Amino acid sequence: MTQKKTITTDSIWWRNVQPGEFYNIERYHRIGGGGGSLYIEIPGSMVAATLDFLDVTSGNLNELPVTINAGTIGKLGIFSPIEFQKKSGGRMRIVNQNRQQPNSQRHPAWTADLGFPTAPDDVRNKEEALPYFPKGGLRIYISKTAEGEYFAGFTQGTLPARLESNSLMKALYPQRNIPGGVINA
Repeated sequence: MTQKKTITTDSIWWRNVQPGEFYNIERYHRIGGGGGSLYIEIPGSMVAATLDFLDVTSGNLNELPVTINAGTIGKLGIFSPIEFQKKSGGRMRIVNQNRQQPNSQRHPAWTADLGFPTAPDDVRNKEEALPYFPKGGLRIYISKTAEGEYFAGFTQGTLPARLESNSLMKALYPQRNIPGGVINA
């Protein structure tokens, strides 16, 4: 008889992925003229809450990088690192998220194998990527358990009608465009 493990969610960190970011993490990693981000940015407005979520108790960006090992929601037993680094201007980033980049560190929860949207390999700009970006948006999230374990996943589209009214996941579908945040249980 298999025993089930009960997991208690303590908090959920989430980021509302913008269409331009989606293009940058899907496109060929080298573009003419250079430039373009290969990561998911965490704006300054989310830094303090993100550091707290990662247990960087000093709230000091200089303690970065921080790497967590996160399980994959939808694929039991698959864990992979997610690295957070500091960025200029008091911002942060989740590094190496471009799908086509050599040594990409995109978390398995954020891949096509689990339904994460993709653009064609030869997509050339944000406008060409837009038809592949989900109507209703795309959000990545990391859930932290009361035991300090992390699990990564994503949501896309609009709020599912069958989602229970008291579900923490409901906050991942904001009524206005906000960059993200931390949901406490």
